[in-house]
Amino acid sequence: MEQKVIQVGNSLAVTLPSSFVKAKKIKAGKKVYIDASAAIGLVQVRTSGEKTSGLTPEFFSWLEKFNKKYKNALTELAKK
Repeated sequence: MEQKVIQVGNSLAVTLPSSFVKAKKIKAGKKVYIDASAAIGLVQVRTSGEKTSGLTPEFFSWLEKFNKKYKNALTELAKK
């Protein structure tokens, strides 16, 4: 899904899609937690009731490097 970046005061913001807002029961003024990693271009939005995932942005960065490094070996293993 593509969203437009907008200016809000001195900050930049991205709006949340209405389907996401409804599914997560987010209302204006509700606190959300943002986990972001510039290294892998990931932004995660959590509501206060959600538990954090054990999968951190750093893990995804490591996983991407691992998959690139061992792509051939992983492909061969998948064939067996």
